[in-house]
Amino acid sequence: MRLVICLIFLSLLCSCAYNNIENIEIASQPNLPVANQKYIVTATGMIFTPSSLTINQGDTVEWDNVSGFHNVNGTQTTYPSNPVSFGNSPAAAPWTYTFVFNTIGNYSYLCDVHGISMSGTITVQ
Repeated sequence: MRLVICLIFLSLLCSCAYNNIENIEIASQPNLPVANQKYIVTATGMIFTPSSLTINQGDTVEWDNVSGFHNVNGTQTTYPSNPVSFGNSPAAAPWTYTFVFNTIGNYSYLCDVHGISMSGTITVQ
């Protein structure tokens, strides 16, 4: 008799536990930050490749001059609508220039040596 009562009790206990499983909420993972990306723009000949980028706030752009005499000029003196200034001085290859875009907006830049024919844009979202 005790065995029967124990089995009934266990059956009821398991049934209640099973029904409560449906009401358990699983905590979601917090949104993990997206790792910042690094983009490379190559300066060669009379062109930046790619000449247009769309990146996220906090991403890095590295300009890599592999041949020629170039610079990157994205100053507000040259482009007053740029949210912030960036750029380096003209120099012979090889060199790299790196800038982290922390401010959202549209940016333009050019090579002072070659003018508007060697220019690019960056959109930071």
